[in-house]
Amino acid sequence: MPDLDRDRLGDEVARRLFPTPDPHLNDPVGWIEAKLGPMWSGQRRIAQAVHDHRHVAVPSAHGVGKDWTAAALACWWLSTRTGAFVMTTAPTSAQLGGILWREVARHHRRAELAGTVTAGGSIPTWRIGGELVGWGRKPADLSDPDEAASAFSGIHARSVLVVLDEASGIEGWLVDAAMTLLTSADSRLLAIGNPLDPGSRFAAMCAPGSGFHVERFAVFDTPAFTSERVSSDLLAVLPSPTWVEERRADWGEGSPAWMARVLGEFPPASRDTLIAPNLIADAQARDLDDEYDPTLGCDVARSGSDRTVVAAVWPSGRLRIVHDEHGQDTMATAGAIARLLAEDFGPPELHPVVAAIDVVGVGVGTFDRLAEQGANVSAFSSASRALDPTRFANRRAEAFWQLREAFESGKVDPDPNDDALAAQLGALRWKVDSSGRVLIESKDAMRARGLPSPDRGDAAAMALAAQGVRLDATLTRT
Repeated sequence: MPDLDRDRLGDEVARRLFPTPDPHLNDPVGWIEAKLGPMWSGQRRIAQAVHDHRHVAVPSAHGVGKDWTAAALACWWLSTRTGAFVMTTAPTSAQLGGILWREVARHHRRAELAGTVTAGGSIPTWRIGGELVGWGRKPADLSDPDEAASAFSGIHARSVLVVLDEASGIEGWLVDAAMTLLTSADSRLLAIGNPLDPGSRFAAMCAPGSGFHVERFAVFDTPAFTSERVSSDLLAVLPSPTWVEERRADWGEGSPAWMARVLGEFPPASRDTLIAPNLIADAQARDLDDEYDPTLGCDVARSGSDRTVVAAVWPSGRLRIVHDEHGQDTMATAGAIARLLAEDFGPPELHPVVAAIDVVGVGVGTFDRLAEQGANVSAFSSASRALDPTRFANRRAEAFWQLREAFESGKVDPDPNDDALAAQLGALRWKVDSSGRVLIESKDAMRARGLPSPDRGDAAAMALAAQGVRLDATLTRT
């Protein structure tokens, strides 16, 4: 081909025929800090690792800036490479569009990047000149390996960046399908998330010998605890000592939630764990309806560190905490439950909501007052005889086992933002007594392990048990 005189060519033709490599092609840290602002050292390590290694796993504590960094890397990737593509996935729509792609859209606007980013909707996208250069898909969109392989087979790009967000909740077959995109040498996979499930594919990625480069971060690695100098704006969005002390009180230092969300470590797998971490994560990813009337479970406290908690469980399995107070007197608690029964979920003549109240200890006064008022309440005695005494040591063990089975069968939907409930459920242990019956770890035993009382968990178990009470009452009336 004869030499071409660049001076005679238009700027656009010259750019296409004689492309100039982006100066930040091999400098993600420089590009991100020039376009989006400064990072703390841990974020710089993640960014540099994605440049240096094909497979990167980042198990980290809560709030260290991993989603911000992953979104920034997606922007760097598409802005410095021709023929590039970014594919992301996360367990739920909220995690995908509401967190990661929301950050992508913010970065896109701030850096005034090419194309259009649509973060809302079921499939977030990035298009440049009408061409799709990035999208996010959640596992529900790709319900089996064949569908995933088919969806991914249409991606043909010179350089692909795959981001697995909240990777503990992503199944192995979807990881395998995503890995098929890394055909070129200039392709990368970044798996990030809290290390929640020791049995997950993410845990295998983070294990020695996996072939992944691993960057692990605890809360205590962040600037507020290391005296690393960063801007006040950046420091304000990173974990603080106050947050850590609150989590210490709420979760306890020995709990799986503390290990995963504060220390950035996978909790050890244990056969005596009542509800496995992966079951809790799977349940949080569901979105069941709240039609019809719920049942309530009420764990009553008066003083000390315990809290008064009311949980609601709908027939679909939707589970939410609807009342949580500390130091509330028992008559005020009775009034709060009466309001829930008569106003929030009432009126009783149209909506026969049942509230199961723990009558062991101070809860008996609350129950007596509500019963006197004619409220639709049921006494729950945790130490009383189980409905199936051959399998369970007491009624509490039976109720918690029913809750465990709901998690195992996919019939429960806890609030994905209720970290306290998830922590309590994940910390509970069970054993078999000398008669071969199931026995759940007591509150005193949990306190001895440095864990808080599982008030939210007890309320949830009672609320689910109350569904049987309502069924019995309906059959009796019929």
